[in-house]
Amino acid sequence: MEHRTYDHLEVSTAETDDELGAAVADAFATAARTELETKDSIAVILATGNSQLSFVRAVVKRQDIDWSRITVLHMDEYFGMSQDHPASFRRWMAENLSSQVTLKAFEGVRGDHTPVEEELQRYDRLLRDLDPEICVMGIGENGHLAFNDPPADFQAVDLIRIVDMDEVSRRQQVGEGHFPSLDETPRLALSLTIPALLKPRTVLVGVPEERKAKAVKDALEGPVDPQCPASILRTQAHVRLFLDRASSSLLASR
Repeated sequence: MEHRTYDHLEVSTAETDDELGAAVADAFATAARTELETKDSIAVILATGNSQLSFVRAVVKRQDIDWSRITVLHMDEYFGMSQDHPASFRRWMAENLSSQVTLKAFEGVRGDHTPVEEELQRYDRLLRDLDPEICVMGIGENGHLAFNDPPADFQAVDLIRIVDMDEVSRRQQVGEGHFPSLDETPRLALSLTIPALLKPRTVLVGVPEERKAKAVKDALEGPVDPQCPASILRTQAHVRLFLDRASSSLLASR
């Protein structure tokens, strides 16, 4: 892998998506083992979606992670959506992770709970009480982190909120095959805020595929600006970004 630094951010580039996923899984396993040396159990925040499949497929095959001591949280869910919906992120997590390994617990964001304020309060308490040590996430086509679309709130004091999804973000969900059309794609979601995503001691960001190349270029070579939410990563020394050849294809040569 090739390694570069952008401001405070270490960036590693793999040849393929599979190599990227294996590298993120290796970094996750190392961080989890280190944390579990001094703790009975830990909590982690994991992303869902197509870009995370190579990581999840690699990490569930590893034999050096004691999942029975790990509580998994995730970072977003569509407002009003049941966990049985094919596009539900709770369903994604069940199919790709919790059915493959034995977790201490999985705490999903209940997008269909009413009143929604109760769910926001419940998940806020979970995040504060569990104080996750590791976060693994991606970057959206518009530079979003979780569903924090531009312009992002870098200074949020809440840990989870209801957000409006912009058109680029919603079109991404259609393009990934989660919804048949833009009209059928939700306009609201529950999402962890950027400070909540960056709070863990270890933050790993895996970003494969050519469709993410412009967002990667804007995040690494443009200004640190809420119009590109992922640009905040350059200010964080505890974050590692993993790319593949396709997602790094627009970066200037060094």
